[in-house]
Amino acid sequence: MRIIYILPLLLAGCGTGGNDQAQGRGPGGPMQVLVKVLRPEPLSNKVQATGSLLANESVEVRSEVAGRIGSIGFQEGSTVGKGQELVRINDDDLQAQLRKAGLAVQLAQDAEARKKQLLAVQGISQQDYDDARIALQSAEADRDNLQALIAKTVIRAPFSGKIGLRQVSQGGYVSPNTLITGLQQVSPIKVDFTVPERFGRDLKAGQRIAFTLEGDTTRHTGEIYAIDPAVDVDSRTIGVRALNANNDGSLRPGSFVRVNLELAHVPDALMIPTEALIPDIQGQKVLLVKGGKAVSARVETGIRTNNEVQLTAGVQAGDTVITTGLLQLRDGMPVKVAPPEKADAMSGSDSTMIDAE
Repeated sequence: MRIIYILPLLLAGCGTGGNDQAQGRGPGGPMQVLVKVLRPEPLSNKVQATGSLLANESVEVRSEVAGRIGSIGFQEGSTVGKGQELVRINDDDLQAQLRKAGLAVQLAQDAEARKKQLLAVQGISQQDYDDARIALQSAEADRDNLQALIAKTVIRAPFSGKIGLRQVSQGGYVSPNTLITGLQQVSPIKVDFTVPERFGRDLKAGQRIAFTLEGDTTRHTGEIYAIDPAVDVDSRTIGVRALNANNDGSLRPGSFVRVNLELAHVPDALMIPTEALIPDIQGQKVLLVKGGKAVSARVETGIRTNNEVQLTAGVQAGDTVITTGLLQLRDGMPVKVAPPEKADAMSGSDSTMIDAE
């Protein structure tokens, strides 16, 4: 019967030893850990984003006055110069009104001159002369208004660019609500995109970008010239705008683009896995292997990638950073660097790593 009681105890003892081995530690021995020896390596902080191409300048061509189109001075899809006549509205009615207004001004001028002479000899009151002077000014204002309307019957290109497809025909009636065509300046062309707000401090005017069109591997470049000062509260992103010369006009407004932006390049960065960084109330630290023991070191961080973080202070090249078993380790505990053949097994067994993110 004693054997029956002793065997479970022996089995339990065997099981306990297995757990110690699974943790990488023998009874009373140092804990086995995985490490990374810090060596300088090149680091590029790159951002990938999506965006759209926008015309450098873009307007909808509309008439400011109502009337029938007398002539159209452009070919659809052609390049036009600044000031070029695009459309002329028939102004026969306005010209007739202008002639009538001119006669009214002449009559008002004559009346004002006569009353001025009469006022000089006290033949009329000051009020009578003032009425004549105001009538002249009103007639001149009516004439000037008609001249301005006639000037608006000629629609000119506000800038050089590519004219779009026309939506009207000669002889058609247009009003200020009628879209005649569109005009876009595509050389240079704008590249609009957004980046996460965490990269905001690294964005600067003058930075170069590279981008490709959807379904096209041709690489284009541009230069950032404007950054939105505010963060979009819904997407937590920052708007960025760059320019591409587009000298050949091959890039079209509205096209979808994929943008690559290098925010920084460090030729000798010290990188560790993100899970090796330990945050606490005093900041951040790592555990180093020194003299066979775990020794904590306060660190400062820089650029982060998907799975690594740059250390900018607190360590130096050649230091050995512990990357596993961080929850079980304490400052001064004995450790042993695991041999390479155990690295794969140990890296997959610790599911309680600290995530600095």
